[in-house]
Amino acid sequence: MLKLCHAGSAIVTFSVVFLLSLTALAGSNPETESPTQTRQQRKAEAKTKAGNGDRQALAELGAASTSRLALPFKRAWQYLTDEASTLAPSIDDTRIYMPLAGGRVVCLDRETGSLHWTSEPGGIISAPVAVGDNWVYIATRKLADDGSEAGGSLRAVDKATGLTRWVRDYDRPLVSPLEVTSTRIYAGSADGSFYALQAGSGDVIWKVETQGIVRSRALVTDHAIYFGGEDGALRAVEPVKGEIIWKHQASGKIVGRPAIDERSVYFGGGDGYLYSVDVLTGRLRWRSRTGAAIEAAPVLVGERVLIASFDNFVYALSRSTGDRIWKRRLENRITSALIVEGDACLVAPLRADYVAVLLNSDGRRVNLYRLEKEFEIVADPVYSGDTLVLATSNGLVVAKATRSGENPASVVKK
Repeated sequence: MLKLCHAGSAIVTFSVVFLLSLTALAGSNPETESPTQTRQQRKAEAKTKAGNGDRQALAELGAASTSRLALPFKRAWQYLTDEASTLAPSIDDTRIYMPLAGGRVVCLDRETGSLHWTSEPGGIISAPVAVGDNWVYIATRKLADDGSEAGGSLRAVDKATGLTRWVRDYDRPLVSPLEVTSTRIYAGSADGSFYALQAGSGDVIWKVETQGIVRSRALVTDHAIYFGGEDGALRAVEPVKGEIIWKHQASGKIVGRPAIDERSVYFGGGDGYLYSVDVLTGRLRWRSRTGAAIEAAPVLVGERVLIASFDNFVYALSRSTGDRIWKRRLENRITSALIVEGDACLVAPLRADYVAVLLNSDGRRVNLYRLEKEFEIVADPVYSGDTLVLATSNGLVVAKATRSGENPASVVKK
C-alpha cells in the first residue's frame, strides 16, 4: 500500500511539473527569453535599455526630486582630442572655452560643438580660462629651450575672434583659477603670492606674500577677499590695498574656494577637516573631520554645508555646529565642488565614468549619467542652464538634461 502511494505521488508530481512547463513556454516572451539568443544579442539589448534610461535604475527606491538635475542626461555632442587637459573648461551663454594639454585653447559653439577659433598663447596653460565681459584670460607657464620654466604670462583674448588684445609677463606663472570682476583679476601664483591685477592690462595693483604656492580660487566680496594657500592659512584681505584683515592657520594646504554666509567662512583643508571661522575675526567656530584631504569647495544649502572628500564620501554638515547629518560613499575620489540646483546636487568623481545626482536632504541618488567605455572625468564639471560639460580623458562631452520628447542632436567633433 505504501509503495502504491509513492507511485501515485510521483505521477501527480510529474504531471504538475509538465503542465507548469507548458504554461511557462506559452507565456514566454520570445523577444527577451529566446533560448537561441546569443550573448552578443543580450549585451546589445542591455546596452540599448541602459541607453534609453531606466528611471528606476537611475533613481534609488523612493527618491524623487524637482531639480532639473534629476532629468535624464543625453549626450548632445562631443569634441574628441588626444590632448585632453586636466584643467576645467569654461562656459558663457554661447561658447565653451577648452584648454588643451598641448598649449592651445579651442573655442566651441555651446549648442553644436562647432569650432569658432583656436588660440596658441605659447607655453603650457596653467589655469582654467577665465571669462570676462568681452575678453577671456589665458594664463600660461612659459618654457625655455631646454624645457625648464621661464616665467609666466597672462593673455587677454577677444571672445568673438580669438585675437590677442594684450599680454603681460610675470616672473612666475599664475596657477590658481582666476577670479574676474569688471575692473580686476585676482590670482594666486607659483611664487607664493596672491595678486590683484588690472583687468584691462594685467598690471599688478598689489600682492600678498604667503609661505607657499597659492592654488586656491579667491572668494571676492565687497568687504574682503578670502583665499587659501599651500602654507595652510586662510587669509582675509581688504580689497583696496591688499592689507591683511586676519589670517587663520590650519594644518593642511587649502586648495578649494571658500564659502561664506553672514557669520562664517567655510573651507576645507589637506588635513581632512572642514573649518568654520568667524567672518570678522577668523577665529575658529568649529571644525569637522572627514576621512581624507579636502580639495573641493564647500557649498552652502539652507542650514547645511555640503563637502566632498578624498575619502570618496560626500558629507552634509550642520552650518551652525559642524555635526554630520548624512554622508554618502561613491566609487572614486572627489576633488571638485558639488553643483547644486534646487533640492539636489551633482557629483563628478575624479577618474570616474559617471556623474551622480543626490538629494540634498539625505544623500539618496535621484539620477545617474554614465559615459561611454574608456571615458574618464579628469577635471571639474561645469553646469549651466540645462547643459552639462565634462572634461574627459578623450576630450569634451556635452550633455543636456532632457524632458520626455526632447532629443538633442548628437554631433561628434574632432
